[in-house]
This record gives sequence, structure tokens and C-alpha cells, in this order.
Amino acid sequence: MATSIPKLKFRESGVVDVRSSQRASWLRLLVVGASLALVATLANVGVAMALRSWLQVPAGFQPLTLPSVATFTAIGMIAATVVFAWTVQTRPNPIRTFVAIAAVGLFLSWLPDLAIGVMGVFHGTTVAGILSLMALHVVAAACAVVILTRFGLR
Repeated sequence: MATSIPKLKFRESGVVDVRSSQRASWLRLLVVGASLALVATLANVGVAMALRSWLQVPAGFQPLTLPSVATFTAIGMIAATVVFAWTVQTRPNPIRTFVAIAAVGLFLSWLPDLAIGVMGVFHGTTVAGILSLMALHVVAAACAVVILTRFGLR
């Protein structure tokens, strides 16, 4: 299998510009985004069920149920694909920008989990449940970064 090395353009500032040589087509992003949503959802559902069992999270903790995990993971991965498409179209170094956005987004995504833990809005809220939710965000972010940066550009 042959691989091609992308043509990179160096600006005067030293920033690599891959926009002109590596554009993401909409069809490609649709396929990669759908694949990302599927892979991340399956990974998160598996991790959620394992953590629920290993950490003995109460069954009544709604955010860690299969429908909740699957729904929010799929929505998050669609959003990540949209952000990736935006960075590819607008930023001179889209991969670096996307990784930075994903890192900030990961930390911001933990805030609602921490709020759930502090306020105890769901029956069965425990530290183990909150840590499990936070771990799912790490799994989803890792899937998004790896899959989109590896397969999102042509």
C-alpha cells in the first residue's frame, strides 16, 4: 500500500500551512464523522458498563446508563467533527488547533460532571459515578483526536 507525504507550505512566520494541500472533503468528513460516532459510542458504552460494575456505581445513576452514554457520546462526536471541519477550513495548522480545542473542550466537559457531583441532582450520585463520567469524556476525546486527525484529511 502506497502512502503519500503531504505537501506542506511554510509561511514566513514558520507556521506550516496544510490548508491548500490537505483539504477535508465533505463526503470524507461525513464518513469519518459517522465512523467516529460509532467507534466512540461503542467504546464509551463498553467502558461505562465495565466501570459501573467494577466501581459498583448504583444502578439508579441515570447519566451512566446505556441510552444516556450512547446518546451524549454520539452528539459529542458529531460536534467534534463539525469543529474539526471548521479548523480545517479556517486555520493554518488545523491539526494543532483541533488538538488544542479538544484539550480545552475536555476540561470544560468535566464541569457539568463536577456540578452533578456537588449538587447530587441524580439519584445514586457517588464519587465513583462522577469519576466514571469523567473517564468517558477522556475516551471520547481520545477517539475524536485520533480518528479525525488521522483520517479526516485527504
